[in-house]
Amino acid sequence: MPDTQRIDLKPLIKFIVDQKELKANLILDEGCFLEVEDPKPLIKVLNYFLNYLKQLSNHPIQVGLDLMHDRYLLSFLGYTQVDELPPIPDSVAETLKDYNATYEMQQQKGSFVQIKISFKK
Repeated sequence: MPDTQRIDLKPLIKFIVDQKELKANLILDEGCFLEVEDPKPLIKVLNYFLNYLKQLSNHPIQVGLDLMHDRYLLSFLGYTQVDELPPIPDSVAETLKDYNATYEMQQQKGSFVQIKISFKK
């Protein structure tokens, strides 16, 4: 079995937001850990979602990380006036599968876009 490393999602998300110098409001629970072989593809996906929302709005992005009974829920919410959203490539969902994760996107046209990533424990 390949070596795995334990990553804590809270400091990882803080690091990514800081490195990108994003305007963001963070509400992040403690205790959200993933055992992964390689965190780089996950970091690329998180960066992709933050860039995706950043292009749609000048408002701060709302980032939440919730420790739930059976999963971790990471949500990104951006306020936007955009009605038509750019498509998200299928490769994003494929990459998340490697981390026992899925995502869903919700939109209220002309108001907000929310991306929820659910990681199974």
